[in-house]
Amino acid sequence: MIFDAHFHLKQLLEVFPQSAEFIKENDFLGICSCRTLQEVEFVGNFIAKNPETAQKLKISFGIHPQAPVEKELKTLEKLIAESRISAVGEIGLDRFNEEFAATIDLQKKLFSAQLEMAEIAELPVILHIRKAIPEVFEQIQELRKIKKVIFHSFSGTAAEAESILNHGVNAFFSFGNALLNGHKKAIETVKTLPEERILTETDAPYQPKKGESFSKPDDILLIAEKIAEIRSNLSKFPQKSL
Repeated sequence: MIFDAHFHLKQLLEVFPQSAEFIKENDFLGICSCRTLQEVEFVGNFIAKNPETAQKLKISFGIHPQAPVEKELKTLEKLIAESRISAVGEIGLDRFNEEFAATIDLQKKLFSAQLEMAEIAELPVILHIRKAIPEVFEQIQELRKIKKVIFHSFSGTAAEAESILNHGVNAFFSFGNALLNGHKKAIETVKTLPEERILTETDAPYQPKKGESFSKPDDILLIAEKIAEIRSNLSKFPQKSL
């Protein structure tokens, strides 16, 4: 099975509509990340028009740390109550630049609130963490209560990933084209993590391979091959789903 732990269907189809055929024609399972109610509705309409994708696409929704709008908690609450999402995310913390760092207190507040909602609903969470690993450990007790925690496009170190697991978090670490682009920390983490904790993602259409304008669903095949190459003791990296 081809498993894409994190991609953005609406934005992907806007730049590369042929992606729909890849999803339809392959043994595919993917988590469609949505930041707005409109995006959730877009994915729902896509599935309604393409019923063969109903078992292939799962929807996640969360308040992204780069756009921390507190009123969107009501949207998340509604989507959970209506069983319209399969995961909460992407949520998290982002200190990548001064603009994002300026909202870190609000980010933390919304992160905690969304973790609590996910815990109560027994939903997995998908995390966006950039330059904020220390703050993750501030929330480690809350993360331990979550069913499954996916660190989308994990950019921390192998030691940090190991520490998260050692703190009792049921964590999975997802990797994409950063591996193909030679990201040293990502490569080292893939090399040392337990195999069952590694997931593949494209973040399509974002995070493209070098020299390309956007990432595509079939990038996942190259990413899986790269993981197998990095973990050279494995003849094949097995695709898996949650």
